[in-house]
Amino acid sequence: MNLRRSAALGAVLVLALAACSGNDDKASPSGAGSSAAKGEKVTLTYVNWDGGMDKVVDEWNKLNPDIQVKLSKPSGTGYTLYNKLITNNKAGTNPDITEVEYQALPALIANQVVVPIDDYVKGLDAKYDKASLSQVQFEGKTYGVPQNVCPMVFFYRKDVFDKLGLKAPATWAEYATVAAAIHKADPKKFIGNFTAADPGWFAGLAQQAGANWWKADGDTWSVAINDAASKKVADYWDDLIKKGLVSPQPNWSAQWNTDMNNGTIVGWVGAQWGPNQLPSIAKDTAGKWAAAPLPAWTAGDTAVGIWGGETEAVTANSKHPAEAAKFVEWMNSSDAGMDSLIKNVQAFPASPQGQQLPALKTPPPFMSTQPDYNTLMATAAKGVRTFDIWGPNANVTFDSYSNAFGAALQKKTSLSAALDTMQEATVSDMKKLGFQVAG
Repeated sequence: MNLRRSAALGAVLVLALAACSGNDDKASPSGAGSSAAKGEKVTLTYVNWDGGMDKVVDEWNKLNPDIQVKLSKPSGTGYTLYNKLITNNKAGTNPDITEVEYQALPALIANQVVVPIDDYVKGLDAKYDKASLSQVQFEGKTYGVPQNVCPMVFFYRKDVFDKLGLKAPATWAEYATVAAAIHKADPKKFIGNFTAADPGWFAGLAQQAGANWWKADGDTWSVAINDAASKKVADYWDDLIKKGLVSPQPNWSAQWNTDMNNGTIVGWVGAQWGPNQLPSIAKDTAGKWAAAPLPAWTAGDTAVGIWGGETEAVTANSKHPAEAAKFVEWMNSSDAGMDSLIKNVQAFPASPQGQQLPALKTPPPFMSTQPDYNTLMATAAKGVRTFDIWGPNANVTFDSYSNAFGAALQKKTSLSAALDTMQEATVSDMKKLGFQVAG
């Protein structure tokens, strides 16, 4: 199996979570290509757009005078950065290390922008669960250390729910029932919204339902974005929309922000990082929100999808891959690195060991009335179910989602049919890129 333009990508399903042990806070690279092991001072370049990352880098630099990291912010985030990395790869001008979201990593591997770090980082299978490692391991090779995990959860206005005598829904059937009760009590209020602006949001819901959008068998890909699980999710939300029980306002829009702040929308199907965003979304509602597990399709089922997440990858242009890999490992796997990420970047570590660090004993300020917030997130993380593999052109799939679902909402046509549009767009693009696709 080969992740190149004319071939396929295979995901490695690694061992389940085993006992965790901490890393030394100070790096001591000794693998092939290590300059620091020879007594030479190394300076690594690192591109990352996260606020607070400068403080994490500063802590590394204090601990490692012979391996210094120089941080820079990219001119654009997401695929704007990834496309630039692909373009600059042949010119040899990429940084040593780059931030990359999980769904985009296969595209960088396919274009030979990033390299495996197995020669420098060992034992990850004993420190991370299968779901997290499947995001960074392909074809038996490891292209990063999982940084964070973002299980989907349900945020709700506890004050409103309490006043109406309602509880957070445990199942999607209950979600629909509670949605009707809220809207009946006040026709101007909604339990939540359906967003056509966030393909990662829908992908996470599809993961929970059992979807697996991409598979690879040898050199042949199978694509199933319009599978039965995904259509079940689409039909469910379609029904709520047609009954007027959820708002069609997309996340991050000015109207959605207003509705979240003034109590028109009293719930949000979000993810672990929600409290980091809520202060700018609903600034007047601090202390009024609570988080609950994501509603399940079957009562008692703990499976949830993810919305977001990233790693750091070492680029093919790096002249110091051993040192770069050790920095990545320290940041995402050592207690010191993860503690710094928690405090400065508000990351929730993918590492189960990191999820138990003292820094997470205190809830996010916006959720100060829920002291067990991070405990809830750690429990939710144990039930994370992801796609076995992301496709090499997830950007096309995501663009198609926004266009197809946006059009469906505007024209009041089937959301399920929008999945067919996504399927066609994804397969057509993969074939154009030279990948062999079944069917």
